[in-house]
Amino acid sequence: MFSINASARENFDSKAELLLGHIVSAPREETKKEKFESDIHIAATITAKDIIGELREGISDYRGNKVGRFFIFGEKRYGLIGENHEQLVKLAESLQKLPTFRYSVSKDFIEEIIFLWLRNKFENSATHQKFTQFLESEASSAVKPTTVFVPIANTVVEATFHFCGAIVRNMTKAMIDDLASMGDQLPDENRKNAAIFFEDFRQQYQGYAVVEIKLTCEPNYADDLAIEMATKITDLLGIYSGAVLIPDVKCISKMKGTENLAKYTTMTVAQNGELSLHQGILDRASIRNWAISKLDLEKYCQCGLGVISDIANKENRTEFEETVLNMAFLYSKAAFTSDPMEKLVHVLSAVESTLLKNQSEPIQQNLAERLALFTSPELSERKAIIKNIRRVYGLRSKYLHHGHSSSDIVELSKFFTHVWIFYVKLVINSGRFKTKLDFLEEIDDRKLA
Repeated sequence: MFSINASARENFDSKAELLLGHIVSAPREETKKEKFESDIHIAATITAKDIIGELREGISDYRGNKVGRFFIFGEKRYGLIGENHEQLVKLAESLQKLPTFRYSVSKDFIEEIIFLWLRNKFENSATHQKFTQFLESEASSAVKPTTVFVPIANTVVEATFHFCGAIVRNMTKAMIDDLASMGDQLPDENRKNAAIFFEDFRQQYQGYAVVEIKLTCEPNYADDLAIEMATKITDLLGIYSGAVLIPDVKCISKMKGTENLAKYTTMTVAQNGELSLHQGILDRASIRNWAISKLDLEKYCQCGLGVISDIANKENRTEFEETVLNMAFLYSKAAFTSDPMEKLVHVLSAVESTLLKNQSEPIQQNLAERLALFTSPELSERKAIIKNIRRVYGLRSKYLHHGHSSSDIVELSKFFTHVWIFYVKLVINSGRFKTKLDFLEEIDDRKLA
C-alpha cells in the first residue's frame, strides 16, 4: 500500500538509528507549587481503575506541541528531550510530506510510530526490523476508508454536484432517518437520549448543504483532511456567491462554525434597577441563505466553476494554472468581508499577484492597462476601466477610516465588476498559457497591435 524508494528508505532508516543513540535517562524533577481551592464544579474524578492501557508521558510547549517523550523501562524513565526530540519531529515532517503518506497519515501519527520503534529497539536491541518497514506496517494497519460530512452554513443546493474532489449535497431527511434508526437498537435507557440527540441534529443540519468527502486515512487524520478540503471548497464557491461584487455584503456560506456573522449583546440597567438584555445581528445585509439551484450551477459553470474545480484537484498543474489558482484563493477572501475597504485590499492583492511581472514594475499603470486590455475589446471601455482603477487606488488609503461615501461605493462596485469579468476570462483561458510571463506578454503585445 505504501511505497518509499530505496535511497529515501536508507536515509530515513539511518536517521531513525541516530535518534536511538540520543535516548537518555530522564528522572522526574519534583516541583512544588502552592495550591489553592476553588469553587469550580468537579463533574467527574478519574481513578487508576479508569485508565485503560499504559500512560504516555511527554512535555509540551506553550502551544501544546510536544518537546519531549518518555517511556519506562526497568523502573527507569528514558526519553528524547529538546534538540534530540526536534530531530524526531523533523524526521516525521519529512516523511509526512512524501506523496505516499501525505493524505493517509498525519505528522502526529508518524511521530508516535517513530518513538514506538525507538522504544521497541531500545528495549530489545536484537530486533532487526528496519524503521521504514515498521512504519509501513503500522500505517497499513491504521489506514481505513471513511466518509466525512462537513456542514456548510446557510447553504442549500437543489442538486448534488462534484467540486474539488468532493461532493456538495444536502443532508436530507432520509440520510438522517438512516442514522437515527441506529438508536432503535440501543437499550431502552439510552434510546430516549438518542432520540433527543437526533431531534437536535435535525434542527441544525437537515436540508442544509454539506461537503461529503471520502478518504482513506488513519482515523485521527480524517477530520484534519476534511477540514482542509472543505475550507478550500467553500472559499472557491464563495467567489460565485455574488459577494465579490457588492462592497458592503459578505458571504456567510463557510464551513459551519466559521461563518463569523457579527452579533452584539447589550445589558441595560434602568433607574429602578431593572435589567434588560438585548441581542441582535450587526451585519443584517449579509443574513441570507444561499440557495444554489440547478440553473445557478449552469451559470456558475459558464463562469469557470468547473474549470477552477479541475485546476484545484489537479496534481501536476502548470505554472500558469498555479497563478490562476493562487489568484482565486486571494480573490475569495473578498467574498467573506462586508467592509468595503478590506474587500478592496483583498481584490487588489489578487489582481496584483496576477497582472504584475515583478515588484519593480509601476503598479497602477501596468495593472490598469493589462486588466483593461484583457477584459474589453472596446477603446472607450478600456479608458473607463483605467480611470476607475486609478480612482480605487486612491480609495485604498481610506482603509483605516470608517464611513464611506456613496460615490466611493459606486466606484468600488464598478471596479469589483471589472475584476469579476477579469477573473472569469482568466479561469476560462487558463489552458491557453503555460506560464504567467506568456500570459502577460500576450497582453502587452496588444498595446503594440
